[in-house]
Amino acid sequence: MSKEQFISLELNLPNHSNELYKAEEYIEKIRNELNNLFLKKNINDKNHEEFYEQIARVLDYVGKLSEPVFETEYVLEDSYLLKFKNSPKLAKQLWLEHYGELHHPYNILKNRCFRMFEELDEEYILVHKKNPPNFNI
Repeated sequence: MSKEQFISLELNLPNHSNELYKAEEYIEKIRNELNNLFLKKNINDKNHEEFYEQIARVLDYVGKLSEPVFETEYVLEDSYLLKFKNSPKLAKQLWLEHYGELHHPYNILKNRCFRMFEELDEEYILVHKKNPPNFNI
């Protein structure tokens, strides 16, 4: 489906372009620092924890920015079901795509954070041949 088929609704969502841009810059800064750490094979308990906390902070920040989008779920669903009441399958498909599209800019950054968590842990395991400290939680 295409965006043209989305229902035009006034959802009053905040424009987080600037905040997402800053979060993306911060994620890139962490990514570059991680790459340097990985190249040096210098990961230890202390810097693992520090990076883990940095990633968690930006993930939390982006997650909080995305909260207003979560609040649109039922409005979108009801609107599509009402507009396409003779085709509930199409209504569901369109509202899920529309909802996904609203989440997309946030999900990109969240997924980058989750990938960095995985890479951080994998590097720790590679270097130390044991699970990182956060695995004991």
